[in-house]
Amino acid sequence: MKSKNPKGLKNAGYTKLKQLTKVTEAELLKIHGVGPKAVGMLREALKAKGISFATANKPKVKKEESVSAVEKFMKNLDHPFKAEVEVVREIIKKVNKNITEEIKWNAPTFSYMGEYLVTFNLWEKKKIHLVFHNPMISKVKSKLLDGDYDHKRMAYFSDKKDIQAKKPALEKALKDLIKLQNK
Repeated sequence: MKSKNPKGLKNAGYTKLKQLTKVTEAELLKIHGVGPKAVGMLREALKAKGISFATANKPKVKKEESVSAVEKFMKNLDHPFKAEVEVVREIIKKVNKNITEEIKWNAPTFSYMGEYLVTFNLWEKKKIHLVFHNPMISKVKSKLLDGDYDHKRMAYFSDKKDIQAKKPALEKALKDLIKLQNK
């Protein structure tokens, strides 16, 4: 953060914008010397970087609990590409040890350090469809990614052979997205 960092933030150990993605606005307002005006300015600075404060209503899920919920979901999944979904899940999880998995939109969803990366669209029955729904995805350059939306891109796979052919591009897109989040 710039020198306009309120003294209270520095005293609390917040010296970089990225650190603020782990706290809520309400938690910041409890710090002596940090008021609504400062939080508003910080919100705008975070938004400019494509990141935001933590949200208060998002429950913290332990990785073990999340995995078991996803495993249970996958066990009961009735989808023509269930085996292929499992292959793509494993590829995504192996990209980075800090990637977590949960169920969102009735499908496996992957996050990195609390920020969503990608979710399966299991309504699609003729191919495997991934939705990259992260504000930074528009900055990732990859032939794998389709769409020209502000904050999302799509990726499609037709079968296991197609998954293996596109695996390096999928891994690189995820690594690039994670790298952008770490800035």
